[in-house]
Amino acid sequence: MESRPKAEREAVRTFAAWKWMVSVVVTLLLLLVACYFLIPVVWLLIAATKTQAQLSSTGIFSLPSHWALWHNVVLLFTYSHGIYVRWFINSAIYAGSVAILTCVVCSMAAYALAKHVFRGREATFYLILLSMMIPGTVAAIPLFVIEQPLHLVNTYMGVILPLVASPFGVYFLRIYIRDVVPNEMLEAAKVDGAREATIFWQIVVPIIRPALTTLFLISFIGTWNNFFLPLVLLHNQSLYPLPVGIQLLLSLISTPAADQSVPIYQLVITGSLISILPMIIGFILFRKHIVTGLTQGSVKL
Repeated sequence: MESRPKAEREAVRTFAAWKWMVSVVVTLLLLLVACYFLIPVVWLLIAATKTQAQLSSTGIFSLPSHWALWHNVVLLFTYSHGIYVRWFINSAIYAGSVAILTCVVCSMAAYALAKHVFRGREATFYLILLSMMIPGTVAAIPLFVIEQPLHLVNTYMGVILPLVASPFGVYFLRIYIRDVVPNEMLEAAKVDGAREATIFWQIVVPIIRPALTTLFLISFIGTWNNFFLPLVLLHNQSLYPLPVGIQLLLSLISTPAADQSVPIYQLVITGSLISILPMIIGFILFRKHIVTGLTQGSVKL
């Protein structure tokens, strides 16, 4: 009788020790992953504080004796009549417009697929899922061919419109709406005489706000970092977003006709550092909404 409780205590201690070891291993792995992603950012931050001479004469993670961050920022914003500021504004226009329109279009489509019964609903949903398997780079050239006769090439709308139709956004919001929005609430609103537009904007949208915030940030960041589609569709440098503009600066390093007196490396490094600030600020401000939006809904089909 006395050996059984003792064996149980040993089993509890063994399980607790095993759980602690697993927790330590997982924590160490997460720290390694965090370092893997943070080390380039730390280097970028340090390199942006150096002049071009200090960049080649000091260690990778060595702090300079005299910080040149402000000088580099001023040089970047005044280079070529402030073209970097124009690229920054362009990225904000592209990313902001795509994020807002994606939330509106995808939420409407997801609401119809989640709460309305019609012929071909499941086939439409699985067709949307199938389109998620097509890489965006594959569609870039066909989009160019389609947009050219419509006079959308080399325009803001030519970049914005193709990115609004997000299969992931429809899938994500459809799952969320199906599992979070109660059918009883919708039926009660219909009994009270509410129209579909009223039900959607005043009932569904407030409930799915965390998911919309998550989708907004995902769309914003994806468009902000989009490189290939603007590269294919845009030819005017004044319409370039930041990724294409920074790549243009980087290409000047190997251009013989480029002005050698301009520290291109510092322009690229400082421009890259400034380009990631909106994403960092967005995650800091909306991190709670992101966690809620990703965890509150179910992920089953």
